[in-house]
Amino acid sequence: MRMNESLGYWTADEVAECLDVGMELYGKLWKLTNNSINRKPLGGEEPIIADTYSNNMKQLWNQFTEEEQRVMNDAYRRCYG
Repeated sequence: MRMNESLGYWTADEVAECLDVGMELYGKLWKLTNNSINRKPLGGEEPIIADTYSNNMKQLWNQFTEEEQRVMNDAYRRCYG
């Protein structure tokens, strides 16, 4: 499933904390964040270039099932249209 383009600028922890994705997917997003070697610092407010961090959704998208991808796309659409 194709990722909503805007999600490509988010990190996995941001998706977990800002979108209603359910507890199981929430845990998977945090696990991927915690296992990332080069991750965006948590709580960082500075503008980022998503591709520079290994916990960004562009790099992680293919690690999710099609159902998980659908849940994230739908949750983003519910919040941001």
